[in-house]
Amino acid sequence: MLLIQNIRLDWDKSERGATGENIRRRFPAAYPVERKPSGEVFVQNLYFYQEGTDIMDFVRTEHFFAQRNLPGIGFTQEQAAAETEKRIAWIKKHQYQSYPSPDALNLTNLSVRQQKARLEIAFCYDEQRSGVPFRRGHNKDFLNPDSRMYRKDNLNEVAFLLAENQYGRVVWNERRVDYDLGTWYYELHIYNLFYSLEAYIPEDIFVKAEPDFVYRQLARLF
Repeated sequence: MLLIQNIRLDWDKSERGATGENIRRRFPAAYPVERKPSGEVFVQNLYFYQEGTDIMDFVRTEHFFAQRNLPGIGFTQEQAAAETEKRIAWIKKHQYQSYPSPDALNLTNLSVRQQKARLEIAFCYDEQRSGVPFRRGHNKDFLNPDSRMYRKDNLNEVAFLLAENQYGRVVWNERRVDYDLGTWYYELHIYNLFYSLEAYIPEDIFVKAEPDFVYRQLARLF
């Protein structure tokens, strides 16, 4: 089984300074997995938002944006509350996902391939789904016509190889544009990955020890 924890932290331009950065330095890079994993690949999705010195989980974030934005587009208090609960329910429904194999995964900029007894974990920049800066560099599949990275000038490199009972982390960031407001916002992404041939994986697997491997693609975001 491959267990993946997909963490995303968002913030906007007002949190770009030293104070906001210091808050993000203390942001946890791992959390417990609170549901029993199932399937060959099991993904836990966790989303957070930074507002000033406060980092909110997805429930608090949805309430925050509902109070800030929905009345301005005509929602009554009751309608805003109902819409917020609907959004929270949808996120909870998709917070945990099972896949039959690594080939079925669809996580941005992450490629997982079976290589005999180990898993090849690669960072492969997808310009259709990612923000800036554009990542260029070595593309291990440049000459592979069966790869979606065939003949692309995109970074596509092996981050690490995971053997049984090993734990790896992929960290990257990006700047994106809010298409409704036209403003910039920023995202930090963390993938924690644990590979095991056992059915049982403890819920604190990502927090009780440091990773065996850490791969970073952290750009300076303006």
